[in-house]
Amino acid sequence: MVEPTRLAKKRERTRQTLIDAATLLVDEYGHERISIQDITDKADVGLGTFYNYFDNKQMIFEAALDQIRQRFEKRLDALRSSLTDPASRIAATLQFCFLEALDNQEWKLFLAKSGLEGEHLLLQNPAQCLADIETGAKRGRFKIDNPSFVANLIYGMARHITLEIASERLNRDAIPDTTRYVLRMLGLPELVAKAITQTPLPPVAAQQRRVLKEILPHLQPSHGG
Repeated sequence: MVEPTRLAKKRERTRQTLIDAATLLVDEYGHERISIQDITDKADVGLGTFYNYFDNKQMIFEAALDQIRQRFEKRLDALRSSLTDPASRIAATLQFCFLEALDNQEWKLFLAKSGLEGEHLLLQNPAQCLADIETGAKRGRFKIDNPSFVANLIYGMARHITLEIASERLNRDAIPDTTRYVLRMLGLPELVAKAITQTPLPPVAAQQRRVLKEILPHLQPSHGG
């Protein structure tokens, strides 16, 4: 593995400082009240430096949101790592994603305050979902004929339920019901699907929001505009 050069490390630090500054300002004031100049002032870099990394405010907000997603994915991977049964892995993954739609306040607040349009959801990677289903089919755990077709169905269902939960049209009761239905779709008997669904999730590190004021003390939430 090639070690990053000193210049590459410096560029990554600068980029991260800009993202941290934008995140802090969005959290404090919302996207409408801050400018690119505010972000570079907070990051203590020149205005032109911003455009070495991002074309506009939306791009830096998307980068900030992507970092929250990466922390979600890391926690999901940690949760899945202790599970070897494909059915248990699929059930735990679904339930974790649905709970994040309800409880991940960092994601929900930044998404609301950043003004980003389009669909932004915390979901399992589709390729990972397909791999889980293919593994279960090969082991005979799932009684299905076309893993790709089933994976598309399950991913579409997970996306729809996540949207409904995020919009507060569904509550926590939808989580075990959806999980059980998915397991039944994969060919598991009702009693088995119910038992797996009722099994507590493996322990995983609690959601930890980066405390930017401690990481970068000079980024104090004072806004001149």
